[in-house]
Amino acid sequence: MGLTKNNGLAGKSAALVCAVALCGSVALAQPKICIDPGHGGTDPGAVGNGLQEKAVVLDTGLKFRNWLNLDTQDGAGGGSWNVIMTRTTDATVSLSGRTTFANSNGANRFMSIHANAFSSSSANGIETFSYTSGSSTSHDLRNKVYEEATAMWPLTKRGTKTANFYVLVNTNMPAELHEMAFITNATDASYLGSSSHRDNHAKSEMWALQRHYGQAKYTPSASYSTIVDNTSAGFTPGSGWWTSTSTAGYYGSNYHVRGTAAVSDASTWNFTVPSAGTYRVEAWWTDGSNRSATAPYIVSHTGGNTTVSVNQQINGGKWNSLGNFSFAAGSNQVRLSCWTTTGYHVIADAVRVRTP
Repeated sequence: MGLTKNNGLAGKSAALVCAVALCGSVALAQPKICIDPGHGGTDPGAVGNGLQEKAVVLDTGLKFRNWLNLDTQDGAGGGSWNVIMTRTTDATVSLSGRTTFANSNGANRFMSIHANAFSSSSANGIETFSYTSGSSTSHDLRNKVYEEATAMWPLTKRGTKTANFYVLVNTNMPAELHEMAFITNATDASYLGSSSHRDNHAKSEMWALQRHYGQAKYTPSASYSTIVDNTSAGFTPGSGWWTSTSTAGYYGSNYHVRGTAAVSDASTWNFTVPSAGTYRVEAWWTDGSNRSATAPYIVSHTGGNTTVSVNQQINGGKWNSLGNFSFAAGSNQVRLSCWTTTGYHVIADAVRVRTP
């Protein structure tokens, strides 16, 4: 964000203060976490030492999401998270767009990631903010993010602070804004510019969230996981599909739906695996009596195409296995066709591919 940038200061009504203070219990079954990589698109944020803030924080946010997804799938000792992001690409998102997204999707926590800047290159270190009149839950989240970040990166400790930043004022849930380090300082930038350091920082944010929810710090053992939601860049809907939020239990901010028919109009999830091997493919949908009992997912793998028919009238709001498949390294895909018994709907929400 930076000391020389517009931090979006604003006031806050007493009603909104109450909404933040009373938002949600820590002991939620599957907390919805909104990750907010700052800036993006036409707004590069802070720049320095050959780096742009928007790229640094986006990569960190995506790595943070991946750690939470690994934690969810592992099941051995970690948590279970429903993760949404204000942006997953180099997109321009307004401050109001970020808070509206988190509020309208019922997020339980809001975690904003930034890199700092100052006119003097000597400014350095890590600091984390919560809203000036925020709840004790917001302050606890802020404190734990700061503690884990400063333990992970041996940089100057600038402290935990309060501020009236727009995204802290206008979110309806406990929120924190973390300044990872100064992009304008050479030493700090050496951490911000390193993919492995960013991954470690993302892990520290996961640990902070685990502790905030009363869990022990835990590192998932699973080696790979990726999720393509219907709002992700890797998803392409068929021409006759539309978005909906009418049935609860969807992953992310909405889902795609289409009536069944004897036509070829599949929606497609494109994903990338790091190396050739066997991976588990899972799907998420919302269930209902008007859903197809034979929704045909088509998995393209090294052995060809396999159609897996699932009953979307049941088992909604969770990950359901489509099976284990062998994929070549690089780009692969899963499709959902509408070509099955007419008179029903098929739901295209999210697909997860992970190490079995």
